[in-house]
Amino acid sequence: MRSNLILFSGALFFWSATWSIIGLTQVNIDLDPTISVFIRFILAGLIILAYVILTNRKLIFSLKEHLYFFILGIFLYSGNYIFFYHSNVYLPSNIPATVFCLITIFNILGEKFIFKKPLTSMTLSGALLGISGIAIIFYQDFVNFDLNSGTTLGLMFALFATLSASAGNLIAIYNKRNYNIPLLQNVAFAMIYGALVALIVSFIKGAEFYIPINNFSYLLGQAYLIIFGSIVSFLCYIRFIENTSASTGGYIGVIMPILALTISMIFEDVKPDIFFLTGLPVALIGLLLILKQESVNR
Repeated sequence: MRSNLILFSGALFFWSATWSIIGLTQVNIDLDPTISVFIRFILAGLIILAYVILTNRKLIFSLKEHLYFFILGIFLYSGNYIFFYHSNVYLPSNIPATVFCLITIFNILGEKFIFKKPLTSMTLSGALLGISGIAIIFYQDFVNFDLNSGTTLGLMFALFATLSASAGNLIAIYNKRNYNIPLLQNVAFAMIYGALVALIVSFIKGAEFYIPINNFSYLLGQAYLIIFGSIVSFLCYIRFIENTSASTGGYIGVIMPILALTISMIFEDVKPDIFFLTGLPVALIGLLLILKQESVNR
């Protein structure tokens, strides 16, 4: 129980700061977000892999297991972050963090269809409240919907990112139940594959590849994202959901928007409007209903 609390807290606090840092590293820099995703996860994956080698842990896996690493990398470290990095280009960091709280709903729906986990009326009510809260936050954008609007594009990117992250969560749970691959090797290989996919996407987009070594704020931000936002937080989070469930990991999605908003108000001078301040509590109440039902089920 205590170890799970430590894992939960580590993932929550280190991740909450990443939303602002992602946005700040991409400000005033002509570097495609896919390159930043590649740099972040290739270095994080190689650092973990180096530790695996130095500690003489298992390195040889079957082709089937590498296929699993590849699929996990696509959803959890490539698609997820490519979409979120693009979302942060158009939106202040607290908004993507709030959209991310929908991962609780996506995870529970995924567990229903993949692992045949039953849904209750409380879960469905919570899901409806969660979606309603997000709809309130983006009410003005729904009313004035414009596919070419930066806010609309940012919202769509954030939704795609959350769906991708949820798929990654469910794949990680499937691994625990069917393969039981050690955590460090699991994260390392998936990060490396995800990074390579991001690099391929950057080539397809025709993005210029370079590392802004003269930009100290970018390098400092990437250092945090690699060490704390990737290595520490993902190891904590994946171990936590393996010990509990993907839906229990949704508690992070409940608390993180509040911490992310606090951080963005300090560092990005964000001033939340009435729709955000109204919609956020509605969404969080919905998620708490879902998680309360999950605790009853366990």
